[in-house]
Amino acid sequence: MKNFFLQIYSYLNGEFIGKDQLGNKYYKSNISHGTKKDKRWVLYKKNEDPTNIDPSWHAWLHHIIDKVPDKKKEYYWQKKITPNLTGSNNAYLPEGHSLNKKKKQQKKNYEPWVPHKKK
Repeated sequence: MKNFFLQIYSYLNGEFIGKDQLGNKYYKSNISHGTKKDKRWVLYKKNEDPTNIDPSWHAWLHHIIDKVPDKKKEYYWQKKITPNLTGSNNAYLPEGHSLNKKKKQQKKNYEPWVPHKKK
């Protein structure tokens, strides 16, 4: 429902700026709402997960850059954008984490010190 009202607001007051490779749409408005900067926002394609935003669009949304991001050049060393999986079933849990279901038997690589123990 929240997204519905934001779509109406975007249609009436927003100026469509661009769309990223995931289908998120970016808008801006000259209505300042008490600040000297224009208002910028995003309508998410699938779910409202801010970790799905490209870093260049994130910089534009937060007024770090004023130039609208265009189709950026992809380098071989860049990873694709993935959502933040913390708190989900697909979250990364290291080997020794208490919530990791694949608990391995840990070898004792030390012998605890016991006082007055004779060898």
